[in-house]
Amino acid sequence: MKKKMTANGRGPDPAPPPPRARGIAKSAEYVGSFMVEELELQQHVGQLEEQLRALKDCPRRRSVVLRFSLQGLKVYGDDGETLLMAHALRRILYSTCLHAERQFAFVARNPHSPPSTLFCHLFVSPVGEVHVLHLLLCRSFQLCYLQAHPELQAAEPDPPVLLRETLNPEEVSRNVNALLSLRRLPALGPLGAGHVFAQHLLQERRVEAEGRAVGWRPGNPYCSPVLVRKKAIRSKVLRSGAYRDCGAESQLQQREGAPSGWESRGMRGLVLLPDTEAALAESVWAFAGIARASGIALLRGDVPGAFLLRPEPGATPRWCLWVHTPCGVVPYCVLRTQQGRFCVEHSHAEFRSMPALLAHYSAVPGGCFCRLSVGRCNPGYEQRDEDGPALVQHERG
Repeated sequence: MKKKMTANGRGPDPAPPPPRARGIAKSAEYVGSFMVEELELQQHVGQLEEQLRALKDCPRRRSVVLRFSLQGLKVYGDDGETLLMAHALRRILYSTCLHAERQFAFVARNPHSPPSTLFCHLFVSPVGEVHVLHLLLCRSFQLCYLQAHPELQAAEPDPPVLLRETLNPEEVSRNVNALLSLRRLPALGPLGAGHVFAQHLLQERRVEAEGRAVGWRPGNPYCSPVLVRKKAIRSKVLRSGAYRDCGAESQLQQREGAPSGWESRGMRGLVLLPDTEAALAESVWAFAGIARASGIALLRGDVPGAFLLRPEPGATPRWCLWVHTPCGVVPYCVLRTQQGRFCVEHSHAEFRSMPALLAHYSAVPGGCFCRLSVGRCNPGYEQRDEDGPALVQHERG
């Protein structure tokens, strides 16, 4: 049979390689694994943590490289090339970390093993990295589950969980054209005649800036395009490289009219893991990309103490913290005081940041909380494997 030739006569072109999901590599030390039989995470998570603490001073350790992706977690030798273990995400049941002991661990089963036989794999890492390892695996759980169930995708993305201060709309217009004539404004004094004059001056300058921006031309001595671009990028109005000329009005209109977040990126954004610890924490806490009702439903199947944190709509900065308690999923309201501190409603304890609040209630039980749990179950965990050559080939790859 004659092979089909291409136009250049060089034979058939090779098929392009399949796209590979982006992975993130992290260094750690592998302590070992121990068998966990018939683990019921709803009841015995505390026993698992006690076993991990008992291995805190284990001297047997091996330097490894962990590579996280939406296909699974692979463990390489310290050279980063020798593959030691490969765990598909669907076989990983649970992930947790202990900050004080610098431990990161996950519970998984081996291929074609009975669901009652599980192994807990333990790693140690520096204090600043152990939490990142756990968050990477938890976020992989969520993204992989969302890829398998795209109907659970949120129609509109929620704002970030952690506060990122934005410019006051009364002082600086969101339109980047207003930045072209931005000048230093006088500090507002106490309420009185000076306050009224300052407010009037602010309004006049806004109107003047918006009117003058339409007819702005290069060479204006009151602004520098470089400074305008930097200010726009710093205020998250434009991304680096998006500002190429001074006529930014059309760019902003396209940006404001186009869908944002998960809606605009679609499934393409689901193959990427966040790079920074802050972005990872926000995504894991909020079940980012998953509709709120679906996130609460997943929380009911998680371990006691698991939580979901999302901002509430409205002008007042407030969040809703859903916690899986022995009585079911219970919502709590988190407020931000006028001094910029965070507290749970009807509680006198205040904290300088949202992570500090969550860390406090993760260590201290009592009050209206059960102790918040760092550990997370994998909603896409499969107890049994489907027989087939494609599965075996995937594991070997």
